[in-house]
Amino acid sequence: MALTHEVSLYREKGNKDPVILAYVEETLRSSQARLANRTTLTPQIDLEAYQCRAVVDWIDIHFELARRTQYWHLNDRIEKLTSRKEYPEALDLGEGKTATRYKLRVQEPDLEAVRKVLSDVESVYGFVAPATISGIEISIDFYPAEPSEEARARLHGVLVRHFYPTTRVLTGNLKWPRFMPGIVDKTDYTVSRNESDSSLDIGDRMTPGMDRPALYDSTYYVGERDDPRACWRIQNKVLDGQNKAIGTWDKLPEDKKRVRIEVTLGHDGCREIGLIKFSDLETLQITRMQKGFFQFMKPTFAIVRPGGALPGSAAVKRKIEEYRRERFLNAGVLGLQIREDAKEELRALHLPGIKRWHRTRGGKMPPKARTGVGAYGTMIAYEDLARVVERALAGLQRRVRKEMGV
Repeated sequence: MALTHEVSLYREKGNKDPVILAYVEETLRSSQARLANRTTLTPQIDLEAYQCRAVVDWIDIHFELARRTQYWHLNDRIEKLTSRKEYPEALDLGEGKTATRYKLRVQEPDLEAVRKVLSDVESVYGFVAPATISGIEISIDFYPAEPSEEARARLHGVLVRHFYPTTRVLTGNLKWPRFMPGIVDKTDYTVSRNESDSSLDIGDRMTPGMDRPALYDSTYYVGERDDPRACWRIQNKVLDGQNKAIGTWDKLPEDKKRVRIEVTLGHDGCREIGLIKFSDLETLQITRMQKGFFQFMKPTFAIVRPGGALPGSAAVKRKIEEYRRERFLNAGVLGLQIREDAKEELRALHLPGIKRWHRTRGGKMPPKARTGVGAYGTMIAYEDLARVVERALAGLQRRVRKEMGV
């Protein structure tokens, strides 16, 4: 009989109106050695009950003119073509407030219109080189077929627990999963740290007692803001047109509210996916972004059976798996990866002492278990969610190519 685990999803730090997200634990049927005698947790959610669409939120375009001009002349030309004010940013402002190098950020771009703008500007001022792209933000929106806060809360809970854009995002603690507003601080990390004491820090990272699950009305972040490669946000989007400077926003109607995951690619991230020149959008393989930027995984857990050479060893192993399960339910697969990384640090810290212990007793240290030490450890792909994301990215790829005239 399959075990069921329940997670209470809270909206705010007052812990009001929780939504329950259930997980079913099932034994894996796999021939892979790394997955033998293991179970996995699957969220009880109907992903087909959400409409999924990928969009380009904004794009940063750089161009250098053959002769200097003031930014408002460029804006006038853009407005005549698009009926929108875009305000190009001068990067080498000089005499008479003129410049040759500009950055143009286009929100919710119609790429066909952008192509016409660049062609028009080039025909008047000339380009020293083809226009390039220095940043782009791509989002995937999930709209409940039957709009409700509960449906959005449940999906938000699933996304933040299964999002796994490779371990490259865990190279520094400022990149770690966090959410704001938090439960305790303005920004809470899902896995706590003790940076004043490195030995205690390893213990905190391995035990789930101080974890802080992301609130479903918060914005969940992975990666460092303005990272030259990438950073991500997952949010329950109920507002639009926010202007924090003057404190204004628009409340979305129920059918427009959605859960969104977005990735912001900086200069390095754009180059990584082959996006250098604006014309590269014609052949950009957006679907290939899934593995590095929109990947979702499920955890697995060892089945511990009674027996073993040492008394109590099975009980210890079961407790370890309980900790791992609790960590996942609190902080997701990234939180679980943080725990695995801490375990390796702890092993390295105590390795010299362990070797001495074996030498003094004339024994050999047992070899390190190699099962599950690959790129994804003992995690497996969340295939149902992967298919939904793949369809959304494929739809965006078709739209982009059409707008680019392909």
